[in-house]
Amino acid sequence: MKGVFVTGTGTGVGKTVVCGLLGGFLQARGMRVATQKWVETGAGDGPSDIAVHRRLMGRHGPVPEAQLPDLCPYRFSLPASPHLAAAREGRRVDPAVIEAAIRRLAETHDAVLVEGAGGFLVPLSEELSTGDFVARIGLPALVVVRNRLGCVNDALLTAEAVLRRGVPLLGFVFNRFPGEGDATPAEVFSDNPRIVAKLAGAPVLGEVPPLSDPVHGVEAFAPVGRAFLERWRST
Repeated sequence: MKGVFVTGTGTGVGKTVVCGLLGGFLQARGMRVATQKWVETGAGDGPSDIAVHRRLMGRHGPVPEAQLPDLCPYRFSLPASPHLAAAREGRRVDPAVIEAAIRRLAETHDAVLVEGAGGFLVPLSEELSTGDFVARIGLPALVVVRNRLGCVNDALLTAEAVLRRGVPLLGFVFNRFPGEGDATPAEVFSDNPRIVAKLAGAPVLGEVPPLSDPVHGVEAFAPVGRAFLERWRST
């Protein structure tokens, strides 16, 4: 399948920004790109993640209504794990619905970038974790890491969960947030990617610098995009 699963070490690590900027990078190179979010929780509080992807990709206007069922099969209002957010509304996430949606997108696009909800092992249902479903449908994974004190453990645990399930690990993208870690020694930020790559045995494709508005991050993201494309094509 012509897709990539963009996961992260947890919630709020920058998956949405990386997914959108990567989509824009590939689109600028003539590829037909779709971004997808299987389950969005906390829906209704600000723009949807798909809308943010579109903005970062330079696509204007609202998300076409007819495309929503495939781009985001499930949306729930409770900001929680998908299994709990669905249960709160008396619903259930059906993996068959998600798989059908991504396969339809793959038929008409060169790349489908899937942004996960939370981390790699977040449960889609009481019986199925996100990671097990990713392994089932055969997507490689890209791990987004928020570069801060303590992220090394989170990154290595995520990599271990990915590899244990036989999911190809394309690598890591580190992400820095504006104004974060002012009291943290600079050597921590520079060493985190190095030691993660060494111990995980997978490359760090680059780092997204602190961006006051990610829509202006296209140029800064380009080295990450090029490293991703080379790695993806060789996997």
